[in-house]
Amino acid sequence: MVLRGIREYSQLALVSSYLRRTFELWGYGEVVLPTIEPYDETVRKGTKFAYNNGFYLIKPDVTSRLLRNYDIDFGKLYYISEVLDGGVEGNWQAGVEFIGGEPTFMTAEVLSVLITALESLGIDEFYIDLGSLEVWRRATEGIEDFRETIYRALERRNFGLIDGLPIDREKKEELWRLFNFRGRKTDYDKLAQILELVDDERVFVDLGTVRPLPYYRDVIFEVYSPEFGRPIGGGGEYSFRGRPAVGFALDLRTLVQLANVEGKKSRRSLRGIGSFREARKLVSMGIPVEVRR
Repeated sequence: MVLRGIREYSQLALVSSYLRRTFELWGYGEVVLPTIEPYDETVRKGTKFAYNNGFYLIKPDVTSRLLRNYDIDFGKLYYISEVLDGGVEGNWQAGVEFIGGEPTFMTAEVLSVLITALESLGIDEFYIDLGSLEVWRRATEGIEDFRETIYRALERRNFGLIDGLPIDREKKEELWRLFNFRGRKTDYDKLAQILELVDDERVFVDLGTVRPLPYYRDVIFEVYSPEFGRPIGGGGEYSFRGRPAVGFALDLRTLVQLANVEGKKSRRSLRGIGSFREARKLVSMGIPVEVRR
């Protein structure tokens, strides 16, 4: 038997408590999904196993399982969950989904939720890069046969893959400009509107940003910290059973390393006869208490 320290999981719980409060202040409700889902090739990640002549997944990716197995007309929901990827230990994620609204408005709100969630953890140094799949679909019209290679070049941040394609120089120069574009202004109206609505100097348009997930439709984004060389979270716009939706997921273990939060709040100390009756009243009012003997 391997005994494991509880400290890491206590820190995950502490960070999760701050995120829950922020998500709920924005009007999002928590969803708790079952540990096991029926296997389906459209459901990402999870650990596969067989039972009674059927195949199942343990703790797969939350967004893809919502898309496959659940129906929601309109809603704002959040989750905090471990996601397995073929093994017995996975990554802990916290995320939100906004389903059934106007895409530009939803994206602006979800980005605002993301910003305040990080700030609630004492994380102020970060930036968010916005990209657009529609911009790249338009840019690759007429060269559809090379889209897969172009998207692979974007995922790998390797323009050499595009430079080696048999397309004319003018088109390559256009793709090079898009590949390297990063700024606070853009000609793509949808991204410009999102920037204006969010109104935060840490949000940029980076047209080289893509996320290699099949359900994204247009706007995608990633969030970075200068302390890490990889994204600490990301999300985007997708279609939920014919309805527009936007969501994101954050890496909880990374947030634990970045967070600057206190484990204890100021508590009302009580002692003596009647302490527990008084404690119950204070707790019902949302006031932290500690009863001493």
